[in-house]
Amino acid sequence: MAIVVFVPADFKAAYPEFAAISDARCTVMFTMAAQAILDNTDNSPVMALDYRTQLFYLLVAHLLTLFAVAADGSERPVGRVDTATEGSVSVGFAYELPAGSAMAAWFNQTKYGALYWMMTAQFRSMKYFVAGDSGLGDARNFRAAPFNVPAGVITP
Repeated sequence: MAIVVFVPADFKAAYPEFAAISDARCTVMFTMAAQAILDNTDNSPVMALDYRTQLFYLLVAHLLTLFAVAADGSERPVGRVDTATEGSVSVGFAYELPAGSAMAAWFNQTKYGALYWMMTAQFRSMKYFVAGDSGLGDARNFRAAPFNVPAGVITP
């Protein structure tokens, strides 16, 4: 299996709103995402390389948005805009932790993170397979006496 190789030009073509961001900054965000958020090895739960690439693009866009710096050097506040007024300029930001997951709140701060969270839901659920008395195939009842018990082995 292969890994996603980040190409800043391809990312910027898919997300032209980040065209002015340096390739180095985009690559740093990709590296952060690959090291801390989404596995980019053969052991990744996301096996389809195209799908994993799209997920990485969303993560890079999410991180770039969270770490955005305005032209005047000010940083973007954490959270989504909750309230805003125009006279005497006032803005309120919300960063709520829902009952389910603090990670969901972190991802839902940007449209890119929200889409990533939705697209990875299938990888956050467990698949349960019944063993033993399933009635399918060659399943064995392990509570019954085992087959071909060697001489001298005590069975319950």
